[in-house]
Amino acid sequence: MRQYQQEYLELLNSVYNITLPSAEDLDPESFIEAVSRAHAESSEAVRCGTALLRENLFPVLDDILSASEDEISSLYEFAGELMSGVDQKDVGLHYSIHLALLSYARHRGLRDMTVRELYLTGMSLYNLETMLSPNAVRLFTTRMRMYFTESASYFDTPEYGGITDPETRGYIHRSLGNIALSYDTSDPESAKAKLAAVTRSINILSDPDVRAKTPSLPWDTYLYKSHQERTSLLSFLRTGHAGPEAFAQVLESAQTVQSRQLRSAREMGEMLQPRWQYAYMAARYHCGALILEEYLDALYNMSFSCKDDDFGTQSMFTHLSVPAIYIEYSKQLRGGSYANKVPLAVLSMIKRMMPWLVNAPNGESNEQMMFYIRQFLYTYTEYPVGMPFFEILQDVFAARNPVNYARMWVAGQTAKQLMRWAIEDCPQMLIGLIGCDSTGDVLRRSEELCEFAEKAGRLYDTGMVHFINLEASACRGLFQEEEEIIRLHAHCGAQLLGSHESTKLFADVARGHHCRYDGLGGYPLDFSPSESEVSAMIYLAAVTDAVVSSENEMSSRFHPQRSFEQACEDIEAESGREYAPFAAGLLKSENRRKTLAEELSQWKKEAYLDMYRRRAEIIGN
Repeated sequence: MRQYQQEYLELLNSVYNITLPSAEDLDPESFIEAVSRAHAESSEAVRCGTALLRENLFPVLDDILSASEDEISSLYEFAGELMSGVDQKDVGLHYSIHLALLSYARHRGLRDMTVRELYLTGMSLYNLETMLSPNAVRLFTTRMRMYFTESASYFDTPEYGGITDPETRGYIHRSLGNIALSYDTSDPESAKAKLAAVTRSINILSDPDVRAKTPSLPWDTYLYKSHQERTSLLSFLRTGHAGPEAFAQVLESAQTVQSRQLRSAREMGEMLQPRWQYAYMAARYHCGALILEEYLDALYNMSFSCKDDDFGTQSMFTHLSVPAIYIEYSKQLRGGSYANKVPLAVLSMIKRMMPWLVNAPNGESNEQMMFYIRQFLYTYTEYPVGMPFFEILQDVFAARNPVNYARMWVAGQTAKQLMRWAIEDCPQMLIGLIGCDSTGDVLRRSEELCEFAEKAGRLYDTGMVHFINLEASACRGLFQEEEEIIRLHAHCGAQLLGSHESTKLFADVARGHHCRYDGLGGYPLDFSPSESEVSAMIYLAAVTDAVVSSENEMSSRFHPQRSFEQACEDIEAESGREYAPFAAGLLKSENRRKTLAEELSQWKKEAYLDMYRRRAEIIGN
C-alpha cells in the first residue's frame, strides 16, 4: 500500500479509539470535558483524512484509466483493509475505490477483474444500505442487483467454461447467491423474487456437475450461506402471501442450517447459535409443528439464555432481537389468557435488556448491535402496563449514545424556550397545535404547549438512530451516497414515531425539520410542513436544530462549525426562505440571544446530569 493509505488507516483506527470513558467513571463536568476533547480530536481527524484523500487518492480515482498496474494493486489492497466481513472501517470509501476499479477493468477488457469488481461493488452498496434496515426504504437495491446479476450472468454463457481462475468462478457463484440480498422481504412480490433467486442458487450449488468443474471452491460453505439466506424468508411466511412450496423450501433450509449447527456443536464443542435456533423453531411453527403459544414460550426462554455479562454477537441477538421477534409474533394472538401475559413478558425482557445495553462496550460489532436495536424499536408495541415508546427511545439513547441523548435533551429545552417566546410574541401562529382553536386557547394552555415543544425537541432527530456509527467512525467528508442515506433520517424518524400513541403527534416534526419554509430545497421534497397540523412546531424545530448544532460537540463533524452568534445571524438572514419568519424572529432580540446562550451552557450540564440519572435508573431496574 502507499504511504498515504497507511496514514489514512492509522487515522481511522485513531478515530475508532477515540472512545469516551464510561459515563459512570466520571462526574458530569469531567464527562463533558472528555466529550469536548473527543469531538475536537475526531473533528481534526476528519479534516486530516479529507486532506489526505483529496491530495492523494481522489486524483487517482478521477483518472483511473491512466493508473499503473502497481497503483491498481495498491488500491485493491487498501480497499480490502477498509471493509472485510464484519470489520467495516469505511464502507463508503470502499465503494468509491471499487467503482473506479470496475471502470478500469471494463475499459481494459479484463474479464476476471470485472467479475470481481462487480461483486465487491455490489457488496459495498449492500453494506451501505444495511444502515437503513429494518426500514423498508431502499436507495441502492436496483444498482446492487445490477452488479450482482451482471457478475452472475457469466454462469449462463459459454464464456464460463473458458474461465480458468477458481477465484473468478467463486465470485460468480457468490454473486448468484447475493442477488437475493437486493430484494425487500416486506413486499410479497419482491419476497417471491428473492425466494426464486436463492432457490436457483441452491440448485446450482448442489449440482455435482457444476462442483466438478471447480472442485477447489468451498461449495459447502456457499451452499450453507444460501440456506441461511433462504431461512431469512421467515418474515415472508408471516405475510400470508406464501404458498405451500415456499413453506417447504424455507423449512428445508432451516432444517439444513439446524443440522449443521448440531454437527458443529458436537464436533467442535460450539454452542448452538440462538439466531438459527430461532429460525428452526419459527419454521416449525409456520409448518404446524408448534402452536403459537409454544413458540412464544420458547422465544421468551431464549431471551434469557445468555448471561448478562456476555456481550458477544449471540448475546446481542438474545437480548435485543429475540424480544423484537416475540413482540412481532405475539401480534397474531387474538385475545385469551396468553395474550394477557404478553405485556408483562415484554416488560420483563426490556428490564433485562436495558441494563445490558448500558454495560455493553463499544466494539467492531457496533453496527450489528445497532441493527438489533433498530429491529426492536421498529417492532415495539405500547401496552397499557408497559413503557411508552417515548421512554424506550430515551433509554436507548442514554444507554448507547450519551452525547446524542444530551443533544436531544438540550434540543428539548431550546424548543421549549422558543415556544414560550412564540406564545408571548405571536400566539396566533400557534393556533392548531394540540387542539388550540384560538389565541385564547394558546394562552390558557401555554404550559401544555411548552411541554409539547420540549418533547418535540427530544424526538425530531430520532431517525439518526440509523446513523450513530457512521457519525462516530468516519474520518473524512461524506460522499454523495452517504449524504443521501443520512437524509432519510427524517423519513425513518417519522415512521418510528408515527407508529406509537405516545409519539405519533411528533412524526411530522421529525419528517419536516429539514424542509425549507419557502419549499425551494431541503428534504424530503415530497412533504410540505405548511399542510401539517403541527406546522408551527416543525418551523420551531428547524430553528432549534440550527441553534443546538452550533454547540461544539453537539454539532456534526461532517459540516463546518459555526458559533452560536453566527447561527443566530444565519437564521435571521434566512428568515422567509429557510426559516419561517415568526420562528426566526424569536431570536432577533440581543437580550434573547444572550439569555439563550447562557441557558444553553447551563442546559448542557443539566443534560448530562439527566443522562447519569437515567442510566442509574436503568441499571437499578
